[in-house]
Amino acid sequence: MELPDYPIYCHWGGEILQSSGDVTYKGGERKFGFVNCQMSYDEVLSKVYDLMRCDSRYVELKLLMRYPMMSGSYEAIPLDDDNSLKAMLIAMSQTQSTTMQLFIEQLPKQPETQSHLESFHEMDSWASPFPYLPLTNQSGLTGSFTRMLTDEQYASEHISELTSPTQTPHVEATNGDPSMILFDSLDQICVDFFGDEAVGVDSDVDEDEDTQDANDKAIRESAPSQIFNNVAELDPILLDSWRTWSNNHSFDGEFAIGQEFDSLAQLKDIVKGYSIAKNHSFKVLESEPTKYVVECKRKSSCKCSWRLRAIKDPCLASFRIVRYNGPHASNCLGDINSIDHPLLSSDFVCNEIKDLIRADPSLKIRVIVQAVKVKFKYTITYKRAWSAKQKAIASIFGDWEQSYEELPRYMQALKESNPGTVVEWCTLASNEDPSVHIFLRVFWAFKPSIDGFKHCRPLITIDGTHLYGKYKGTLLIAMGTDANSQLFPLAFAIVESENGESWKWFMKCIRHLVTQREGLCVISDRHAGILQTMNEVNSGWEEPRAHHRFCTRHLASNVNTQFKNAYVKNLFGKAADARQRKKFDYYLGRIGELNVEAHKYLMDISSHRWSIHHDGGFRYGVKTTNMSEAFNGVMKGARCLPITALVRMTFYRVNSYFVTRRGWGKRRIEEGHDFVEKATTTIEMNMAKSRVHH
Repeated sequence: MELPDYPIYCHWGGEILQSSGDVTYKGGERKFGFVNCQMSYDEVLSKVYDLMRCDSRYVELKLLMRYPMMSGSYEAIPLDDDNSLKAMLIAMSQTQSTTMQLFIEQLPKQPETQSHLESFHEMDSWASPFPYLPLTNQSGLTGSFTRMLTDEQYASEHISELTSPTQTPHVEATNGDPSMILFDSLDQICVDFFGDEAVGVDSDVDEDEDTQDANDKAIRESAPSQIFNNVAELDPILLDSWRTWSNNHSFDGEFAIGQEFDSLAQLKDIVKGYSIAKNHSFKVLESEPTKYVVECKRKSSCKCSWRLRAIKDPCLASFRIVRYNGPHASNCLGDINSIDHPLLSSDFVCNEIKDLIRADPSLKIRVIVQAVKVKFKYTITYKRAWSAKQKAIASIFGDWEQSYEELPRYMQALKESNPGTVVEWCTLASNEDPSVHIFLRVFWAFKPSIDGFKHCRPLITIDGTHLYGKYKGTLLIAMGTDANSQLFPLAFAIVESENGESWKWFMKCIRHLVTQREGLCVISDRHAGILQTMNEVNSGWEEPRAHHRFCTRHLASNVNTQFKNAYVKNLFGKAADARQRKKFDYYLGRIGELNVEAHKYLMDISSHRWSIHHDGGFRYGVKTTNMSEAFNGVMKGARCLPITALVRMTFYRVNSYFVTRRGWGKRRIEEGHDFVEKATTTIEMNMAKSRVHH
């Protein structure tokens, strides 16, 4: 005999409401699942994880059931073992309502790691910050933050319509993240790549390296001039997540009496989707918390009797269709503009693209426009797609303004859960309210990064990249390199822009809070703010306490931009990479023969700043800032997120990376290796070379 399945109705992402004799749930997401009496608690929990699409390695779920009491009231009782599960199943079989409501809390947790190596014990200090710790006086802040100054491109009437539900930002880190694969696979060849293909790389001009990302900041009145029609550009993974209203419905069919929907909001979206697909419009007759009634907008002109009526289940939050007269009349032909549809509002598109944005927050606006066109056969405006994306980001990762208010509390939680992690603030005082601080900058470095850098080469690369969310800003990154020539994330800051003051403040934070190592080499582009900082007396970065070197890739780009000669640029690359004086002189001489001005330009820059031969060994063969920029690529999806979600992502991705690197080191030791892979390979190559050298 087949065992009956009992439905469970899962709620998460909202809040529990206690009232006299009852407990309910407000907001968030909802979904149905099914259990039977032979399932264990672990099996039920696993089903809930699958239902919510959560990774149990990074998220802990706490379940509460809305349990019926003998008095007829309801209480929230923990569902946390087989006994409580048995009580739930008994209650479901004995009560009139056979659906059990579960209220679920999500808590980030530390990724599981196991190691018996004492040499790696410091990494055990990682802990995911509990997001509800109170802000204490240790932070130096006693009030709340206002947001960062608004970018002029956003100061328009369009911003006022961006109203989205708020929730605590949550960022998951997974081992399957393609960006983490890139992050972990970089080697010295990738880090120091230099060749003809680099003609289009960035110069030292302070501009975003991705012009399309920069363009995504602006709300345009019409679609971009370059028409995007390449469906292949949609990532297959994203297309898989581009779902219709639910697994059991599609926009191609008709409604039916008895159909149920998780919420009124879902029902409304599905009615809209149906009407868009059928090229019809409808008129709302009643829209109340317990009732929803619509009919054809062309009822009078076409004598169309299409009508739908749904009511709320008295025991659940779901809605059920109780009356339906459809389809539309055969003569009720849509008169909607073939290019756009009025029901494709930014709110509707927001709900439709949430899975896409959750998978890739950096999704281009033009891709959203094309995705909507693929699904609904209509082309929405660039402005509407942009607005929908901002609403989706706010819904998934938290409201933009609220995120600034939450940041001090999150940073304090980060420090308390990971002792030794440093956070430094730079704020402006409010003229109106002394207790309110206007955010300007924040710097942070994780404890394992600070401790681990003591064992890395005395070298860092620094770089900045623009943020392109609702508010302007720049993410500054300092990156070290380990013995295997792989990335070592060291410090981060969010500042107002790349300027002299922000770079000075960032480097001061590194010197005072992260490392006081003497003879530290700093590789950067030639941004005026960096040059000013590195040349300042008593800054801690002047010679001989530190050694400033230039990124040869940026310098090569400057040469190419100024003199428009790719051959000169490549000769410069060979001169910069030359270990022997005669080779350096040869390549520099060839540049002089081809272009006297280019030769003079390079001679005006101190050779030890860019030449490996003149370097003195301080840059350890590292020629570029590619390490920092590679991490910028890893963080690309976070650069359009609200500020607290961005900081969370640095925590989870750096944490995950260090766990991966720790496992790699453990395996090397267990396999009996004395050195890292790069050192072993270099030693073996030199030994082989010495055997044939005469």
